[in-house]
Amino acid sequence: MENYIYNSDVGTFTIVQKGLLQYELWIGEELLGEYQTAEQAAEDVATFNTDYVEWDRFRNELENFPTSLAEWTVVSEETPRK
Repeated sequence: MENYIYNSDVGTFTIVQKGLLQYELWIGEELLGEYQTAEQAAEDVATFNTDYVEWDRFRNELENFPTSLAEWTVVSEETPRK
């Protein structure tokens, strides 16, 4: 499974794959939402629509933030050996 991270000035956003068509968006230890795709989660961050006030208040103020999932860092999680 692949997870994604983005280090922002307000904390580290993480998109975690929990299963097929199930992703969670986190900042630190706070769950911000559940999504069918990682792209949808990244879009909420890019549009400042996360319900995390510390991030969302930067709408129209920040110039350097990921506008798509392609700009996030991929963290590959190894599948445990059987």
